[in-house]
Amino acid sequence: MQAQAPCLPIASSPASGAEAGVPGPAERRDGAPSVSSTGAAAEPTAHGGHPGWTAALLAERSPSLLRDDMSRFGIGVGLASLYGLALGARQGGVSLVQHAAGVPAAVVAVAGLGVPALLIVLTLFNAPLDPPRALSATARAAAATGLVLGGLAPAAALFVVTSGSDLTAALLGLLGLAVGGVLGVHVLLRDLRAALRGNGSLALLAGHGAALLGFAGFAVALALRVWWATLPILKAGAL
Repeated sequence: MQAQAPCLPIASSPASGAEAGVPGPAERRDGAPSVSSTGAAAEPTAHGGHPGWTAALLAERSPSLLRDDMSRFGIGVGLASLYGLALGARQGGVSLVQHAAGVPAAVVAVAGLGVPALLIVLTLFNAPLDPPRALSATARAAAATGLVLGGLAPAAALFVVTSGSDLTAALLGLLGLAVGGVLGVHVLLRDLRAALRGNGSLALLAGHGAALLGFAGFAVALALRVWWATLPILKAGAL
């Protein structure tokens, strides 16, 4: 009688996910292959978009650096000169240079004459406004004006060149100047008003508002005077 070897139970290997009815990592319940979060077909992670060039140009920066403000102001002046070139395209030649210099000259005049005068007046009302904040607001206003005028330059060139009347060309050119100038003054006054809001008594706030309103009228009158003296297209339309 032969001795029988003891029969040891054989441990069965765990059932695979497919045999157990549980979808494995390579398949979903509907039978389609699943995609790993680290695989090539994984959905891209959403990244925050970077601000555009115009948004960065007009964005408030704190603290504001003199170099950045001067760069922003220079960009605004350069864009405004593009509108001047568009107006000068009607006559060509030397008129191109005259208009390219005349359009941004009003921006420089308001920034160089009007803003310092406004600061002096606000100082009389004990306004908590320092020169760096005023310079930053002026730079943003110049950039806003330049962006508007630079954007209108192609349309202005088309209208002034194809217009059959000098008066119509002058009115169209002046309309674009008015839009850019008004927007620039609005940005400047908005920034200055935000810096003055909530500081001082009611009488001082009323004085601040009167000073800002007077500056708006002065800026419009000064810009029109500079444009009338430097832009031949406006004089040709008045003849």
